[in-house]
Amino acid sequence: MERMDEVYLIRRVKEEQDTIALRELVNRYRPLINGAKLNFYLRNFDQDDWEQEALIMCYQSCCTYDEERTENFGAYYRTKFYNHLRSLLRYELAHKRTAFSKSISYDNVVQKNLIKEEVEEMHITSRKEMYQKFIKKLSEKELIALKIFLGEITIEEAQAKTKYSRYQLLQAKARCKTKLRKELF
Repeated sequence: MERMDEVYLIRRVKEEQDTIALRELVNRYRPLINGAKLNFYLRNFDQDDWEQEALIMCYQSCCTYDEERTENFGAYYRTKFYNHLRSLLRYELAHKRTAFSKSISYDNVVQKNLIKEEVEEMHITSRKEMYQKFIKKLSEKELIALKIFLGEITIEEAQAKTKYSRYQLLQAKARCKTKLRKELF
């Protein structure tokens, strides 16, 4: 492909959104982009990010470029591109984001032995053991209330089989719930 006239390329990008012309312009100014990489350090910026920012700014420069007012597109593009990079850098270095920029991974800290992790054994109790322990803590009245709570018997059946009143069974049921919550949490 022949090397096209710069103004022709700019017009193609501006009027027809020609991506081939845009890529040709970016390739012409590749040394400018490579120089920007040396002058600016943007955290987590890789090659694709640089390429994308260069394309975006070249497109915007083409769209706003006035041939009559500015003779040199290269200087215009360089100014817009560097100003854009400064804005990105300002955003990254803003005071409220300093904690993010100074943050490091917890895994890296542990690997470098900057802090020592204390391993704490977790005691895991099976449900069966937990329920057996819970049932041992209940009184006879509370065991009957637990059966009511679980729906095995009704309050009327419990009253008929025992000497407890409805009120006593409801109180025992409430105590049973409280003890269960303490055991679980």
